[in-house]
Amino acid sequence: MWHRTFFSELLPLYVWRLYRIGRQTCAFSPLQLFGVLWNWCLYGTLVVQLYVYSYNFPDDTKSLKLLGMQFIRISLIETLQTALSGADVYYWFASGYGNLNHLASPYAMPFDIPIIGAVVSLSVQFFFVYRIWVLSRKESWWLCLIICLVSLN
Repeated sequence: MWHRTFFSELLPLYVWRLYRIGRQTCAFSPLQLFGVLWNWCLYGTLVVQLYVYSYNFPDDTKSLKLLGMQFIRISLIETLQTALSGADVYYWFASGYGNLNHLASPYAMPFDIPIIGAVVSLSVQFFFVYRIWVLSRKESWWLCLIICLVSLN
């Protein structure tokens, strides 16, 4: 008698619950994984660019080497961001395998994306402002000031 109750009433509910959890997981976990993998691909491109620059231009002037140091600082910050996104992936998909609460919690992402992204984008925008200032023969300082003020917002 109990086997009829289990197979006819409880098993379909259990299967439906597993199916529903699987559908909820599939709704957003591939997007998180794709974003982190794309971040790692772009980080690999950054490392290759850093190597090519240091290999091909060892005798740059002092001002260009200072700009290269800015590039090295940005790459170190990007290394931190990539490591934190790797910790996010481990938390979501390895240590919390099958747990929807792990997938729903941001873990290190509140520090990872907005703060580090803002620091990197601000330094890159200031670098481009510097390049505009140099290429305009230091005449369009007002345009550079406007771009700096816009990028601070």
